[in-house]
Amino acid sequence: MFTDASTAAGKAVLDDRYPALHDLADAAHQFAARHPNMCRVRTLGTSRGGRPLLLLTIGHATEHVLVVSGAHADEFSGRATVLELAHRILAQPALHTVTWNFLLCLDPDGAFIAEDSRHARTLKQYFATFYRPAAEEQPEWAPAIGADLPESRILLDLIDELRPRLQFSLHSTDIGGTFVQATCHLPGLAEPFAKSAAALGIPVDSGSFDTFWLQEPGPGVFTMNAGEIDRQESTTGMLTASTGDEDPAAGVQATSWFVPQRHGGDTLIIEVPVWASRPNSQGAADPRIHLATCSDHLRDRARQITTLFDTVRPHLADTPLLRAAHTPLTAMSQLADQWDPNGDGKRLLQSGLMTPARLEGIELWAHRLPIRTAALLRRALTPDNADSAQPLDILLHDWCARYEKRFEPTWIPVAHQSVHQANTVLAAMEARMHVA
Repeated sequence: MFTDASTAAGKAVLDDRYPALHDLADAAHQFAARHPNMCRVRTLGTSRGGRPLLLLTIGHATEHVLVVSGAHADEFSGRATVLELAHRILAQPALHTVTWNFLLCLDPDGAFIAEDSRHARTLKQYFATFYRPAAEEQPEWAPAIGADLPESRILLDLIDELRPRLQFSLHSTDIGGTFVQATCHLPGLAEPFAKSAAALGIPVDSGSFDTFWLQEPGPGVFTMNAGEIDRQESTTGMLTASTGDEDPAAGVQATSWFVPQRHGGDTLIIEVPVWASRPNSQGAADPRIHLATCSDHLRDRARQITTLFDTVRPHLADTPLLRAAHTPLTAMSQLADQWDPNGDGKRLLQSGLMTPARLEGIELWAHRLPIRTAALLRRALTPDNADSAQPLDILLHDWCARYEKRFEPTWIPVAHQSVHQANTVLAAMEARMHVA
């Protein structure tokens, strides 16, 4: 057993490993058995594959907080964070002024396909078993493009039921730093967020491409604006240009991130890296040259993958892995055009956005997206496609080695990832109390 459900307050994670889904479910039921007056577990519904979506609730206050784990299948930090927070809440009566609700895993079907990645300690191991669903199969995001998933409906209905003051969506990334995206401005959050990250050896990321167009009131803390996110995601394969046939309610405003606002609540997305990147040493790089290099890099790798993709696609069944590969492959072509300093990249150069941190954030994506695409396509291959497997294996080996050489990733212990996310949740709650 990797987790501990006894408390006051014990260690939530006993080993430097992410809890398996069954560990998390077992721990939730143990909390309910040991603290029946405070804890309860219920099944909200089932996934497309028939797997249960479980909710652990702690407390009986009239005001609610919702914590969502497992929105992305390849991100495991949130599982440990749920346990860390549950331990703290049960051990600290001062935290009982709200009822805490933990959705243990929003996408259990995707988690099942990605589960082997939670054991990885190197990039090569991680990408050998990598899985993140196609955009239209990601429950948090699907409503933005008009896709109707049962998991999305379960979450949206839960938000309408609980009317949470705050919703926290727990995310992680492979290499990089920690950052927060919020649908509101919390003036008191940046300082405790930065202190927590520093104490745990986690760099703060002020240049993630996810946050490129957002306001940054404090280092690594960003305020989400739906229009700006729509503009960004239309260039990364997550949103498509309007054809007039889409659900008129589609767009980022339809995601689970913004739904709490209709009840007076807000959402924070808390990202933590699995591996810390080394400090930026290329701050003096010419932005134009940097953008051109990253754009050419994406185009070249997209051509290599597309050639292999076209060769094997007629021989492959329509599987989640094959569908998933389309999203990053589409994003590669669109981002190459967006970054090209002789094309759409002119807007980036004129905007004053090209800080050293943002240049590094673009470079991270220039490495990450091709590897994700190749990894998904490699997993989609069957034994009958052995001739195509070898060139993909060669690409993955080479590209992972280059990614590691450039960013020198350092493993962040699971406990540090979860403690930082838990610290940030509680700091945001404190900041929100002062705003209210």
